[in-house]
Parts: sequence; structure tokens; C-alpha cells
Amino acid sequence: MARLLALLLVLATSSKALAIQSFSDVDPDSKEEVEKQAMSLIEGDITNKLPIKGQRFRIDDNVEEITLLFFREPGSKPLVLIKPDGSKWYDSRYPENKVTWYTDPNFDIIRIKEPQPGPWQAAGRIDEDNKALVISDIRFEAEPLPNPLFQHEELKVEGKLYNGDETVETARFRQTVILDVLFVSTNNPDFDNFGANPARVAQFEDNGRGHDEQAGDGVFTGFFNLSVEPGEWMATYEMTTPLYQRVFEFGPLEVEPLPVEFEVIQSESVDENHRLQIEVNDNWIDPNSLVINGETAFPNGEVRKFTVSETEGFPHHVEIANLAFGKHLVDLDIFATTADGREFEARIDDFSFIAKEPPPPEPTAAELAEQQQRELERQREQARQERAIKEKQAMTNLIIIVVVNFVLIGLALFALWWFKFRQKKVSTEAANPETGNAEKSGKK
Repeated sequence: MARLLALLLVLATSSKALAIQSFSDVDPDSKEEVEKQAMSLIEGDITNKLPIKGQRFRIDDNVEEITLLFFREPGSKPLVLIKPDGSKWYDSRYPENKVTWYTDPNFDIIRIKEPQPGPWQAAGRIDEDNKALVISDIRFEAEPLPNPLFQHEELKVEGKLYNGDETVETARFRQTVILDVLFVSTNNPDFDNFGANPARVAQFEDNGRGHDEQAGDGVFTGFFNLSVEPGEWMATYEMTTPLYQRVFEFGPLEVEPLPVEFEVIQSESVDENHRLQIEVNDNWIDPNSLVINGETAFPNGEVRKFTVSETEGFPHHVEIANLAFGKHLVDLDIFATTADGREFEARIDDFSFIAKEPPPPEPTAAELAEQQQRELERQREQARQERAIKEKQAMTNLIIIVVVNFVLIGLALFALWWFKFRQKKVSTEAANPETGNAEKSGKK
């Protein structure tokens, strides 16, 4: 069964004891590679190496705090610590006021305050042939950032981790170290970024990916993208480990507006191209050094690239085809040399403009005359229709009046007839009362 190297990392008597980092993510079937990578941490001129016999080690009585790092066989159970007095500590049972215990499938990291002096033992699947280090300080040193910087600038920065005066170089160390860079506003009211929120601008990695040249060589590479507001900032490096977090600040630094400005002049005709106008602030950069690689994504899905270099003067413009109406996305990679000779590059990936359909051209005299004639005919037709409607309405009103009059005359004639009929009847009854009475009796 392949053995994994166990490292005992001792944090000396300083009250400022700093982080001890571990290793992880190594092929468990490769014993030689594991041992080679793990041993790289303790190679060099460091003299404070501590031998471990079997799985035993001794803690001196002048040690105020130690951090233990043990590598185990992947998937094995966490180790057990046996104190000099014979009592045991487990990953699930230990004095939390004195011990911090972090368990990974491949390793255990244990920090102990005021450890009991004497011989200790570690029970678990760990390497019996161990060495250990007395750790004095863990710090991160990076290349200094230029000052000033420019908005949207991108730059590669390298740095190293140090244990005291010695660099920490191991392929596995990067697995447990996270190095983030934040720009934090100084809240200087004299600058535009007063009150701005912190912005994460980079992460240092030692994985051989992106801009990092070689994995596990101890050189951490950060690629900065300064998409922040111009102003005064502090560069804050945050180092995070399973047990510790450290912050290193650099600055203050000034971020100046990008000394290259872009403006789109939209075409007023469908037959003409748009124009991307470029202006340069020659107080900051050499105009003759400017190179721009651009890419335009059109609303119709088409993508076209362009390059600007060796221009004779500024402002300079680039033709953008008028292919479709709608939102255009323009990505810009900018390369130039500053006035003091520093090479810099910047990237803008959020530049856009919306091409609107231009208004129709002004009509000619003939077209105007035709429009007027059509309008006149329309008005005449409208007047004719209105007259026809009025005439129809007048005829309808006349018919209604005639009908109403006939009805009224009919009612009047009927009423007159009825009145005369009643009068005649009454007169007849008055002249012949007996006949009337007889008729009434008959009715009864």
C-alpha cells in the first residue's frame, strides 16, 4: 500500500504565528510523485528540520503553538493524536478552546495552542519516514504594481510564498492556498471612486493555466483586469487557507481614465457606414505606439474584425459596416506604450451602440406635388362622402317627419270622429229616453 508523506509543521513561540499550508489532490497510486512533491517543501538550506521516528515526535516545553500537517492515504480515516500523558484526541473530539482541526480526504491539519511538552504519537495511515519544519512566517510577495494604472488595463503579475526567508515551492501547495486581489477604495473625497465598493480584480494561481507558465514551480501568477472606476485604491491581497486568512495591502495606487477614448458616429443613411472614432491622450501614451484589435458583433449575427496600427494622426476612425439595425457589440484590445516607456494593454468588452433606422429622405418637388394632388383628391372624396351622408340623413329625416305627421293626422281624425260619434249618441239618447231605458233593461 502506497504510503503518503506526513509533515509536522511547528509554529514557533511568536504570538504572531502564521498559516501553515497543506497539500492535496495527488494521485494516490504514485508513491514517488507524492514523496517528491511533498519533500520539495522542506528541501533547501532550511536548518530547522525535525526528525520523526516512526509516528512519534517530541514537542519542546518552549513551544506556545504548533500546527501539524499529516498526509494520509486517500479515503482513510482521520488520524488520532496521542498526547504524552496517553490521552487521545480525535477529529470529532478535542478541546475546541485549544485545538483547531481541519480534515480532508487526503490530510489532517491540526493547530494546537500551548501543547503539552513531551513525546506525541500520531495513529493513522501516514508515512513513517517523516521530516518537519519549524515555521516562522508565511507571507506573500508580489511584483510591485505600476503607479499610476489605467482603467480597463490588464497586466500579468507574479509572486511567491515565503516561509521565513525561504520560498515555498511545491505542486501540491497551491491546492490549499487561495490568493485573491481586491481593490479597496481609500475613500479619498478628492477622487471619483469615493465610496466605491471593493472590486475583485485578480486571483493568483500556480496551476500552469491561463497566464501561469508552469504548474507547481512556486511562482504564483495573477492576471489583473482593472474594470474599476478611476480614483485612488489600495491593492489588498487575501491569502486563504483551511485554517488561516492573511491580508497584505499595497498602495495607495491611482487608476487613471483610459487614455484612449472611443465614440461611434452613426450613419444617417442606410447606404453609408458607421464610424468608430478614436482619440488619444498623448500626455499619457505615445500615439505612434497604439495598436488596437477590435471585433464587432452585428445584430444579424455576423462578426467582423478590424485592426488599427501606425496611424498618422488622431482622431482616427474605423469604418463599421451598416448591415442591420439594432445593438452592436464591440470588443477592443488596446496595446500602447506609456509616456515613461511602460508597455501596457487594456481590454474593453462592454462597448456597444444601437443603430436606429434613419428617417426617410425629404420628398422631391414632383413627389410633393403628387402628395398634394393625392391629398386634394382625398379631401374632395371626403367632402363628397360627407355630402352624401348629409343628403341621406336629410332624406331619412324627411321620411320620419312625413310618417310622424301622417300618424298625428290620423290620430287627430280618429279623435274627432270619436268625439262626434259620442255627441251623436248622447243626443239620440236624450231625444228618446224610453228607447234608452229599454236598451238598458235589455242589457240587464
